Amino acid sequence: MIFYFSATGNSKYAAERLAAATEDRVVFLRDAIRSRSYRYDIGREERVGFVVPVYFQGLPSILHFFLKKLELAGYKGQYIYLVLTCGQWAGNAAGQMAALLEKRGLSLSARFAVVMVDNYVPAFTVPSGEDAALILDDAEEAIGEICRAVRARGVGDYIRCAGPAPSLQTALMYPAYSLGRSTKPFIVTDHCIGCGLCQEICPCGAILITGGKPAWVKSKCVRCLGCLHRCPAQAIHWKKTEEDRGRYYNPRVEP
Repeated sequence: MIFYFSATGNSKYAAERLAAATEDRVVFLRDAIRSRSYRYDIGREERVGFVVPVYFQGLPSILHFFLKKLELAGYKGQYIYLVLTCGQWAGNAAGQMAALLEKRGLSLSARFAVVMVDNYVPAFTVPSGEDAALILDDAEEAIGEICRAVRARGVGDYIRCAGPAPSLQTALMYPAYSLGRSTKPFIVTDHCIGCGLCQEICPCGAILITGGKPAWVKSKCVRCLGCLHRCPAQAIHWKKTEEDRGRYYNPRVEP
């Protein structure tokens, strides 16, 4: 079984590659939470994977929420692994995961990370064209290595992109994520076509189409920026983020 969360396709791509290599089933966290599906029966030899992006050198809030409710019926020390997708550094996100699992009586067997296209437009311009293709090509190779290690049930820390002083990085940067998930910075321009996609894909139900345009009805969100990146009219912005910073969805996976 593979649990994953993805807003811009990077983690979805990694999860689907792993599913194809291991013949394991996949569960999208957004859908699991919407249907309130938190109990899963796992076989004695079944692998349990988590594939999520790194936010501010830590884990997305939706994973924290899900893990507090998750029940793995039949767990008796089965192989549990984590795959992080990140723009540059993974920080100590894996350490966070190990601690969260331990609180639920679960043990993290292996940790992996893969660098993919960074798309946090409030701070960076999205790589495009050949630059993005090169990053994805390297990611293909890294995901292949992860698939082989997971199939072999490799144990340990395989992360090579944690960055310098990862624990310190996470300690310094993650509070900005925990305290700064306000929805107030989102802006909708007159380019909005009222298609409703943003409302449909929002993982925490923070968007409601009102008067033909999206309105953020919760004070905080996951800050995944899926609404911004996937808006077909590029009508959603973060504060004064300009369109020339780009928009992104992994071109190698279906939305």
